Amino acid sequence: MTGARRHVAARPAWRCRVCAAPWPCQPAKLALRVEYAHDPVGLSVYLCVLLHEAAADWLRLCPRPPDPAELFTRFVAWTRPVGADAEHGRVDRLLDRVTSLTRASRNRRGPLRPGQAPGRRRPMG
Repeated sequence: MTGARRHVAARPAWRCRVCAAPWPCQPAKLALRVEYAHDPVGLSVYLCVLLHEAAADWLRLCPRPPDPAELFTRFVAWTRPVGADAEHGRVDRLLDRVTSLTRASRNRRGPLRPGQAPGRRRPMG
């Protein structure tokens, strides 16, 4: 960002040094999305670390603990791709279905031995 000031956090309050909004502010989010465009998982991990640091700062400054859901929404939730909530719901339903089918299959055939692949069963005994 040449010629423009970077929107960075002023600790321990976690407010933007440029616009005084709760950090990450909208300009900071945009800059982080650009910086981590090829590593969205890295962005989420980085922001999780900052979330923990912000929670620790909050606990030193305030007598009441921060709301975990609020901190997650502020620091991490916005990193999900647009439309990810709807897709996430479809993936969750598919995983639930696969998990229930797998459990039902295992219950019918008995437990696996250590090192035994699910498709290959040897008689026990």
